[in-house]
Amino acid sequence: MKPNLRSALPLLMAVALFYSACKKTENAPAKTQTTADEASVAIATNLVQSLSGAYGGASIKDGVAANTVLTSAAPKLKTQSAIGCGFYIDNSLDVKFNQGDTLKSETIGSVNYTFFCSNNKTTGYNLADSIATAGKGPGYAFVFLVTQNYKVRGLNSNNSNFSLDGTLKSWADFSYTNKPKSSTFVHNIYTFKGLYIHADDNYDITDGTATFESKGLSTKGIAWDYSGTIVYLGNHKAKMTFLSKVYLIDLLTGAVTPA
Repeated sequence: MKPNLRSALPLLMAVALFYSACKKTENAPAKTQTTADEASVAIATNLVQSLSGAYGGASIKDGVAANTVLTSAAPKLKTQSAIGCGFYIDNSLDVKFNQGDTLKSETIGSVNYTFFCSNNKTTGYNLADSIATAGKGPGYAFVFLVTQNYKVRGLNSNNSNFSLDGTLKSWADFSYTNKPKSSTFVHNIYTFKGLYIHADDNYDITDGTATFESKGLSTKGIAWDYSGTIVYLGNHKAKMTFLSKVYLIDLLTGAVTPA
């Protein structure tokens, strides 16, 4: 998955830096607040990265088309000469990526698209994929696991508006090899309902909801296990609620602000 990994490098490095900077407080009441705030940033970062395909898998920026990276490898089964109607199956995805001695990774998994058409024009798809990427960078190693079960449907004649329903499992694990050694992880599972996406407005999600379950661990040993809800507000914003706390997410940057 070379193109996807190459474009994701700055994002992944930013994620690694964020987790390595996490700090632990010794005051118990403050720790609860710190844990919730820290978890909110980790959840938001994971959400934005996952929807954009930074950890592998399909991206909302694909619209109603197949992800070109996922379908670039030789498949075991593909319908028609051009993907767009019928189905595409690749149960042996295996792509190695090297950027000099700086970053090395391998992506394996399976991809199963079913496309829907009208008058030979793609109007949507169902996707079931399971993708794992393991690699090493300077001073750290990482493992990403992504499982997507999406139903994507075009809502107007040129598919510039489309809907997304389904589930997403997105795990991001980092281990840091420099002293002192440490590790972090964010394991999130999302269920999306009625996401309404405007491709012409930088893929703004103007409506829809999601529930999530999140487990995580910071480099300083702060752990969490939360569940909550996300409401998409439009203008590239979403409201996340858990533990009776409310946070606003910038869906372009992943920035989080307590509401």
